Amino acid sequence: MIWPGRLTDVKSWGRTDASALGRAAPALLGPGADIDYAVSHPLRPMIRAGSVTWFNYAAGGVLVSWLASPHVPHALLLAWIAGAVVFLTLWGGILITMAVRRPSAEESVLVWGRAAQFIILGAHVILFWAIWVLLPHCPQTIRILIGTAFVACSPVQIVCSPENVTANRLGIVATSSSLVAFFLLFGEPVEWGLAGFIAMIAISLFLFCDIAQNTTVETVAARQASEDTARKLEQALGAVAAERDAKTQFIATASHDLAQPLQAARLFFDQMQRAPDAAHRARAADGVQKAFDAADQMLSHMLSHLRLEADAVIPHCSWLSLTPVLGRISAQFGPAAKAAGITITVARTRSRLWTDRTMLERALGNLVDNAIQHSGATRILLGVRRSGPDEITLWVIDNGRGIPSDDGERIFETYYRGAPAHDGVKSGFGLGLASVRRIADLLEGDARLDTRWIHGAAFALTFPIAPKALEVHA
Repeated sequence: MIWPGRLTDVKSWGRTDASALGRAAPALLGPGADIDYAVSHPLRPMIRAGSVTWFNYAAGGVLVSWLASPHVPHALLLAWIAGAVVFLTLWGGILITMAVRRPSAEESVLVWGRAAQFIILGAHVILFWAIWVLLPHCPQTIRILIGTAFVACSPVQIVCSPENVTANRLGIVATSSSLVAFFLLFGEPVEWGLAGFIAMIAISLFLFCDIAQNTTVETVAARQASEDTARKLEQALGAVAAERDAKTQFIATASHDLAQPLQAARLFFDQMQRAPDAAHRARAADGVQKAFDAADQMLSHMLSHLRLEADAVIPHCSWLSLTPVLGRISAQFGPAAKAAGITITVARTRSRLWTDRTMLERALGNLVDNAIQHSGATRILLGVRRSGPDEITLWVIDNGRGIPSDDGERIFETYYRGAPAHDGVKSGFGLGLASVRRIADLLEGDARLDTRWIHGAAFALTFPIAPKALEVHA
């Protein structure tokens, strides 16, 4: 059993940064709630709507004061004007505060939605006051003109604040019923007809409150869905373009890299034809063989990855003892590691795993080969650790230069080639680690880079010890 940063046999490799776990904790709050609030409170430009309504209401107050001043006692008129000015001042203060804060959709619902209800109800209180205090002193023409202007306040508020259905309906009932009652009690026959018309308008507006709210919310939801779809489409097109560019780069790289062993084979073949003796011909023939072997290895690697991408590989699972698996990987890559000055160490284990031996060894081999080619390490450790009651993790750890932060999130992407190796040249097709992740997915596992490991790189393959169906059968 091994654990990165606490290796019993390699104490000088590196250490884990425990505090990184706390810093890496994901955020708990997402944008979903804000989207819901934006739909439930569709009038996000509340400042603009409130400002337009404020100016209209202030102009209406000036008009009412001017029309009623010759007929209403000054004390009553001044009291009404003072109440209207106080209300308009509070209303203006709310608008200024909103303009300074620029609240989010959530704050608009939870805080400023209540302020909008205060504005609606306060406006109808001022109208109610004017109906029963100012209109009794005005002649018929002035009463009809002012009453008609008051009826227009309700539809304006419904349009500006359709989400406040209850407040709008209370205002409609208060203002319209007051006008109807006043004209029926104190008006002349022509005003009785106006009272009936106002009653019909009030009923229509009362029913329209629901329609306005539902229509607005559905419109905003449809707009947001359209914007989300457009954003997702843009992201998908970006992903397609990125994949297209990556494949284009892959084809160019593959053409260049495959041409090298073929050109070498041609040169060795020419040398073999012009060789003066058997020894020279044997060395040239060996060069031809190695060049063709390299080309064959490249093509095999490409075809294997393409088969994985096409889901043309079916795992054939059985119980495996992991120590022999790690031993075969060490023996297979031992000569290449020795040539690179690297020692491969295997931590023995009694663990067993239900998996496909060929695919598992291919994934481990890709990780080891990646460490030999690119890490600049002197030691590679292969080991196993239980990562849970039903999971097991295979580790490939090196003490090399590590993975740059710019590459850490992308090294498992198809066709992505990381930072240059120690010779300053990027090599490979960018398929090795992508194949590792694809194999892990096929085996119902996961491949990752453990970012807690420093002074090297630690790759982990995590698999369920046995499929659920097999556990139930056992």
